[in-house]
Amino acid sequence: MKTKNILLGLCIVFLGATFSGAVPTEITVRVKTKDAKFLGNLMGGAAVSIKDAQTGELLAKGLTTGGTGNTTRIMKTPVARGVPISDESAAKFTATIDINEPRLIEVTAYGPMVNLQAANKVSATQWVVPGKHITGGDAWMLELPGFVVDVIAPPAPATLKGVPQDVIISANVVMM
Repeated sequence: MKTKNILLGLCIVFLGATFSGAVPTEITVRVKTKDAKFLGNLMGGAAVSIKDAQTGELLAKGLTTGGTGNTTRIMKTPVARGVPISDESAAKFTATIDINEPRLIEVTAYGPMVNLQAANKVSATQWVVPGKHITGGDAWMLELPGFVVDVIAPPAPATLKGVPQDVIISANVVMM
């Protein structure tokens, strides 16, 4: 009888582990522009996708929203290991994914969404463990390189006839 109860108990444990549900796991993604600030509302944010890196299954998607962050903290304070450069005002995208085992996750960011002619894409992968949220400090931060270039002159629909001697080119160029 005792052996039967032990076997029954082991079966319940193994079946419980097999049928355990997914665990909500929160992931916060921040997109920082290279040598500059966070990509948020002013530039239309960055489109973020969170996928299973091995299967390609889309787990979440959305836009980073919020501000560009604290200029002094980001641009003037020396960076120290473990000290976040973001604050609550810095743009982010937060999603909750349901996973029941460790998964290799790929996060991709594409933007800025307001200036698509200057858009760039960056991605990174890491293992995510069920219930181990990636939300503290800078969370999952991607760095997006590039510049936003708005041509002022000549205007886009202009055509140059013949061979002009002088063409004035004017543009507004800012770090993304």
